[in-house]
Amino acid sequence: MFATTGSSSSTSSFIGGGGGGSGGSGRNALVATAMMIAVMLWMLLSSSSTSSSALSLGGDDGGDGVGAFSGGEGYVPNTVGAESEELQVPSVRRGRREGHPPREKDTFDAHHHAQFKSINEEAKKCSLIVASFYATKPGGFERKKGERCNGCHEPPVFITMESARMTNGPGTCVALITDDETDIDMSKPGMDKVQLHRFEGILDRSKIGTGALMLERMKLYNAFIKRARDNDWNADLLMVDTDIVFVGDVTDLFQTRNFDYGVTIRDNKAYPVQGGVQFVPKGKYVGAAKFSDHTLDLWKSDLEKSGKEAGFTGDQAAYQRGLNVPAAKVQSLARGKKVIDLPVVCGSSGAEVVTVRMIPGDQYNFVPSGNGQGLKKKDIRILHYKGGKKEGMYVPYKAMQKNVKDVFKLKKLVV
Repeated sequence: MFATTGSSSSTSSFIGGGGGGSGGSGRNALVATAMMIAVMLWMLLSSSSTSSSALSLGGDDGGDGVGAFSGGEGYVPNTVGAESEELQVPSVRRGRREGHPPREKDTFDAHHHAQFKSINEEAKKCSLIVASFYATKPGGFERKKGERCNGCHEPPVFITMESARMTNGPGTCVALITDDETDIDMSKPGMDKVQLHRFEGILDRSKIGTGALMLERMKLYNAFIKRARDNDWNADLLMVDTDIVFVGDVTDLFQTRNFDYGVTIRDNKAYPVQGGVQFVPKGKYVGAAKFSDHTLDLWKSDLEKSGKEAGFTGDQAAYQRGLNVPAAKVQSLARGKKVIDLPVVCGSSGAEVVTVRMIPGDQYNFVPSGNGQGLKKKDIRILHYKGGKKEGMYVPYKAMQKNVKDVFKLKKLVV
């Protein structure tokens, strides 16, 4: 299309000028014939040159860098519809070579790449990255009074981010894992230090506000782990819910790194594996991605067979299914208060074995109750304000703003 348009435009202009020049010149037929031959030769050469130029643009991998930077598996530039990145890039370069300003979409594409590159460089400097999945709908959620809306409770996510930084070492970074449409209030305290890891084309936004949102979270966690794997990060990863408050250092989770993936477990018959706190040691991203793929594939397969929509607690059942351990056995292990490293076979071939660490959630996934003295006695590091308890997150946060240890002086931990 480019070669055809360029050739016809230039040719019509040249012929118009040539015709005007020969109208009253009185040249004989021989001269006129020679000019026509010259015109035809010019057209032939011009068409060949332009076609070569178009082919060169289509196969060029360098140039201005639009579409050249890879954000790892799961990261896709902001293209439209089913058009591939290769199809998009030549059109951008053509516009610039012809002197036209880039389209709004192309400008966003270039910005999207630059933004990722900057955040990726920041992530490489971290020793610990505490990350939360966060996705909302513009304007909130429309629902009737009393109607249940899974995932619609808006926690003060800035508390999760700030408390993580307050209680852990200087190499600690905080991040939100989201899509390219979610609007995030960056005006809250400490939010200017939050890395925004956006992924396009993965999250199904129609699931926000439904139980199926947990499947979308697992998909983005999967993409986040692969981004770490594919971009040479060197940080321990801790993925937590947005209704978490850190009250102590969590680096003990990574004292030994002889495992690939970590989950917390609890003494609960229905859902002994928890999804609110998950962790991956640095240097183990490859094995972690395999376990994440394994669990995600099993869950998707089960949903396809049943024909049902994913439920709000489905991720907990999926992780237990991925571990391939009966719920009663996991419950028993949680009751024993011991750390268990479990070899897990990933995939149907049986060739891929990874190690998943299960730790009792009392210390690192504690549902708040009692007072601050109880926290200190049990050496609790993470408080999890589930369900409608999210306003209680302000209680320990306000105490910690003066002095982190003041949280242990609290008479109560909830509103």
